Amino acid sequence: MPRARTITHGYRLANGWEKIDRRPLTQEAAQELRSRGYTMVIAKRGLFDSREISLNQPIPVR
Repeated sequence: MPRARTITHGYRLANGWEKIDRRPLTQEAAQELRSRGYTMVIAKRGLFDSREISLNQPIPVR
């Protein structure tokens, strides 16, 4: 089973990319970040696997 992605940065239109507290990428974390005005996150899995993920679309379940 693959490891969960970890959120490292968030994007807001007004400020651009910001470093935020690391936490697993879950539906609850995505909803909380959306409520704080973030629209995208950078989520990492391992050393070299990072992705920009939109918070406006449902988080894919794997």
